[in-house]
Amino acid sequence: MAFRVRPILGAILASLLGFIANLAPAHAQVQTEMRLFSDSFISPTFEATQKTNYQFVGAQLKTDPFTDDVLKMDVAGGVAMGAPLLNYLNISEFYVQSRQNENETYYIGRKRMLWNELDARWDLGVWEPLFKWNPLQPERQGLVGLFYQVDKPYYTLVLFASPLFLPDQGPSFEIENGSFVKGNPWFRRPPESIKIFSEATAIDYNFDRPNETQVVLQNSFGAKISFGDPQSFRAQLSYIYKPANQLAIGYDGNLDMAQLKGAVELQPQVFYHSLAGADVSYKVNQVRMGVSGLYDRPNKDDIFEEQWTHPVFEDAVLLSPFIEWTNGRWGVNLQHLDIIGGDVREEGELANPDRAALMTRYPYKQAQQISLMTNYAFRKNRRLIGKLSFTHSDKNQFDLVRLSARFRLSGIWSLVGEMQMVKAGELTASNQNEIAQFVNNDRLMLGAAYVF
Repeated sequence: MAFRVRPILGAILASLLGFIANLAPAHAQVQTEMRLFSDSFISPTFEATQKTNYQFVGAQLKTDPFTDDVLKMDVAGGVAMGAPLLNYLNISEFYVQSRQNENETYYIGRKRMLWNELDARWDLGVWEPLFKWNPLQPERQGLVGLFYQVDKPYYTLVLFASPLFLPDQGPSFEIENGSFVKGNPWFRRPPESIKIFSEATAIDYNFDRPNETQVVLQNSFGAKISFGDPQSFRAQLSYIYKPANQLAIGYDGNLDMAQLKGAVELQPQVFYHSLAGADVSYKVNQVRMGVSGLYDRPNKDDIFEEQWTHPVFEDAVLLSPFIEWTNGRWGVNLQHLDIIGGDVREEGELANPDRAALMTRYPYKQAQQISLMTNYAFRKNRRLIGKLSFTHSDKNQFDLVRLSARFRLSGIWSLVGEMQMVKAGELTASNQNEIAQFVNNDRLMLGAAYVF
């Protein structure tokens, strides 16, 4: 018996691709890009799957964000040859806009916005959900709902409300005969055995998948106001009450004496939190500096029944000062992140204070990052667009190098590439972070893209 779980967003919206293809030409000018690329895991200690190289065919549909077209979208998908668990669909934006006058606009659908600069800079997925097909290179996705925006010369107001919720898109996984299949190198499998009476005992897993409508039909509301001059002093205040983009995972287990196996059942639940953010920045010439903060307060409601061992989330304060310089062709960015609080503990019969909780709220708790960006034109249709970043954490004991580049050969052909390399210390109960979970997943992607 096999059980496969795909990201909820893909399961709900995959049928929209045909609709998009038919509707888009009539309402928007869509740029379509086809990609052929190869993903290779280059660490000598890679062991997440039997294969170390995967070939993909992908496509992206994207509209120009600066036009007044009614329909806007940014949709990407890919098919992995012979590895269906690596197939993906990323609908990061898909909305319609209605401009009432030069100052007021309505948006309906999934739309990205800069709700909080800290969350956007660090790709934490606290405010907006993330596409985490590759957790080392997450991508922001928009909230889904109704947006009302007022633009004035020195302030912008946004109101948001929604009866719908879409969580993070994580890696796909499959359970077959009680075990997690080694089919996706980005899915971190739970332990395959536990020690009982000093003997290693196998574990059979069962995933209690929730009804998708129970997850999706959740209310959210929020607002933000930005004021000041973007070329000088600028400040922003924001608030939202919404479901967390991660689902809380509860579990229950027992020992099957007949087969001498442990049986563990996993149950995801939606939980709410409130977020309050503040951003302050100042720009002078080509230099911009500032600080961004965020207060994350999870609800303390009981969402699990008594028999489930479940996580309990602590309030958190997040702070990130930054400074950046750009001249249009080159850019340098320095930023720091501190998360105070935000720990996760477990309650229930199976809880063990000496053992790490099954889940974490943030990918890491402290880090510094330096980035180098370029948008360099060699000639009219030949351009290099790239970003190289180095992220270091003393507290969480990791180094992460990421590179993404696109070399435009002409108006329609490009060479594309990505790389992530990780060095990390051991995971412990006091040092839980998402980066170290993929210490053996050093990755190199190379491919070609064609635009039409």
